[in-house]
Amino acid sequence: MRPFFAVLILLLSFVLLILHNQYIKLRQKYEREVDLNNLLIEISKELMAYKDVNKLFKKILVDTLKIVEEGDAGSILVYNKQKDCMEYVAAIGYDIDELKKVNFNKDELYLYKLNRLNAADIIKNPRSFDSEFIDNEKYRMLLEMNALEIKSTLSAPIYIDGEFYGVINIDNLNKIDAFTNKDIELIEFLVKQLEASIKNAILLEELKYALRRDKLTDVYNRRCFEEILEKEIKRAARYGNSFSIVLIDLDDFKPINDTYGHKMGDRALKYFADVLKKNLRDTDVVARLGGDEFVLLLHGADENKSEGKIGFIKNYLRENPLEDIVIDFSYGICEYRDGMDMDTLMTKADDKMYEQKRIKKVER
Repeated sequence: MRPFFAVLILLLSFVLLILHNQYIKLRQKYEREVDLNNLLIEISKELMAYKDVNKLFKKILVDTLKIVEEGDAGSILVYNKQKDCMEYVAAIGYDIDELKKVNFNKDELYLYKLNRLNAADIIKNPRSFDSEFIDNEKYRMLLEMNALEIKSTLSAPIYIDGEFYGVINIDNLNKIDAFTNKDIELIEFLVKQLEASIKNAILLEELKYALRRDKLTDVYNRRCFEEILEKEIKRAARYGNSFSIVLIDLDDFKPINDTYGHKMGDRALKYFADVLKKNLRDTDVVARLGGDEFVLLLHGADENKSEGKIGFIKNYLRENPLEDIVIDFSYGICEYRDGMDMDTLMTKADDKMYEQKRIKKVER
């Protein structure tokens, strides 16, 4: 009987060991699910707080790699409508500056070939796909930057208001069967959070842009210009930077409205603003103060340099009329001097501008 009991005890011990191991696995799985759910809730809250889209991209990659256990690296590509191509905007595990040198057509993406970018999927051995469908030069560049040492990729499309926006890729560098259907569900959930957050950030950027811009001419408005000028005065006082402001008032603008109508008047204002932007440097500032009044902030320009720039713009307008309308303007320049504040600069420029207008009227 003793051997029987010994075997029975041994069997019971073996069964208990199996049950214990299963319990530990189930508990670990349960704890993982709880942690995962808590993390997903935390991510959902955090993402909606992001106002900068580029920081948002990096954040979602970090969080996705935490959640998708087999993820080793990742990247996000965004569709550039103007260039009609996919561009890298964020990456973890790769050199983003190198990746930005490469862009793709939409039809070079695996998801496009598979389901026309309609759903998330798993790409096994993506390098073999890339070698067949990606342009040879792009393939060579990706090889050189070690961006193709991938065994498996979890890829999902991003849509904003039903319009294709981009793709997120999570890569495993070691196993072809790294990802599962559960991972597809996770990344689809995260993409939904990302889509809502991107939309929120875009709306905020559009609002900020609208608050800073003149709606008709798309140059800065008065409020924004005054903020920029205040900062420039502080920089000049601290570092000795030179700059000038130029106040501008269009000549005979009322007759344009009276003769050709207000639509032509609006066209004249937009055309004039475009001419200013076209003939000034990107570092210079153009703003509309209201009506037919504009103001320029010319960095690194003293009064003589400013006169030269204004003369060039006047010549351009004479040689390039709006239909049969030659636009001209009066102006006043004030070069920044130590101790000047915004009111002093604007007043001096304004006085010079109106003196010029007075002289023009007398000469007529």
